[in-house]
Amino acid sequence: MDVWVIGGGLAGSEAALTLADLGFPVTLFEMRPAVMTPAHKTSKLAELVCSNSLGSLSPDNAKGELLFELKVLGSSLVNLAFEAQIGGDKALVVDRELFSTLVEDAVRSNRNITVVRAEITEIPKDVPCIIAPGPLIKEDLLHFLEEREGRCEAQYYDATSPSILTETIDMDYAFWGNRFGEGSDYLNVPLSKGEYYWFVEQLLNAREAHRHDFDKPDAFFERCLPVEEIARRGKESLAFGPMRPTGLAIPEKFRDVHAVIQLRKENASGTILNMVGFQTGISHTEQISIFKQFPAFKNAVFVRLGQIHQNRFLPGVINKFFQSRTNRLWFYAGQFTGTEGYLEAIAGGLWAGINMARLLGGEKLIPLPEESMLGGLVTYIEQSLPEVKQPMGVNWGLVPPVEGKKSERKQKRVDRARIAIEYAARELGRVT
Repeated sequence: MDVWVIGGGLAGSEAALTLADLGFPVTLFEMRPAVMTPAHKTSKLAELVCSNSLGSLSPDNAKGELLFELKVLGSSLVNLAFEAQIGGDKALVVDRELFSTLVEDAVRSNRNITVVRAEITEIPKDVPCIIAPGPLIKEDLLHFLEEREGRCEAQYYDATSPSILTETIDMDYAFWGNRFGEGSDYLNVPLSKGEYYWFVEQLLNAREAHRHDFDKPDAFFERCLPVEEIARRGKESLAFGPMRPTGLAIPEKFRDVHAVIQLRKENASGTILNMVGFQTGISHTEQISIFKQFPAFKNAVFVRLGQIHQNRFLPGVINKFFQSRTNRLWFYAGQFTGTEGYLEAIAGGLWAGINMARLLGGEKLIPLPEESMLGGLVTYIEQSLPEVKQPMGVNWGLVPPVEGKKSERKQKRVDRARIAIEYAARELGRVT
């Protein structure tokens, strides 16, 4: 029986090539050109919709580490990306048309892959399938999967808030504490009245990020209003809303506290903190500029910035192998799992393909080490995403912290990640 792969984007193409190269027959379904999306311009497989950069090549950058790991694990699309590479030496920038052509040719020339240009609205439960429809999944398939997986995450427009590497926050300007109770679940950055009013003014005058027409909502849900929308309702709206300082035991060294920025742990290790109630559609450049004016965030590294986007993914439906929790024959991959970024989509397709092949071959599914970048991302998608419900791209906050001097940590994390992924590649039989 053929393995079905739903979606001919980066994740689906990678999954199909991975399975086919391991000897499994694959039927790859892609609805374009019969059914187009608002974002795609062509019918080619693995079309790059936005940027033509797959990320940094620097070994101490999170994207650079993921790129290294994908090469070690034998990613087909990463190899094709290097064939299509153009320009500088700091990032993997590709000729987008050439890249898509190379992927299309690789898929069509593979004797184990049959490409079917048709929209899929239902999947038989007994068919092994990798589901990688992307964030612009059509309603019929979305509702079918919601029903089968027991999840209700129908399309809606959402706004996400920034997240920061904990170790880059200056703790001299912050304190831990909960409202109206004991505990230290939240990091609080206090603002004076002057700082607060300055912040509100910046929000009111900030530029919005550019968005596709299909990502421009007519209205927001009240529970996830962007901070700039709350600020427009009155200068004190935020101070009586998500930035209220009431109920906090504020240390004496902080005076004239009119409001607070609260952050909470986004993962179990606490290496990433998310700004509570700070959903925003302000341009990324201005977000960084505004927040870095506060001493606590002067040197902050933002692992994710706020954005308004079309929210179509199913948090909580997969395990650490990207396998459905309700049907062992189904795996998921790509942005529909809650990952963000080109490389992350490729990684999801590769991981789902590897595990599908092992399942069908009667082999044990082997987890990735959390110390690796891909392992850290997989752990986040399985464990944190169901609660946080915000997509994630790779960053060093996804891996467990390392000990030692700050100047040495970067190299220690890189060395540890590479040892871990090379060990995993040998265990998975993926040594290249």
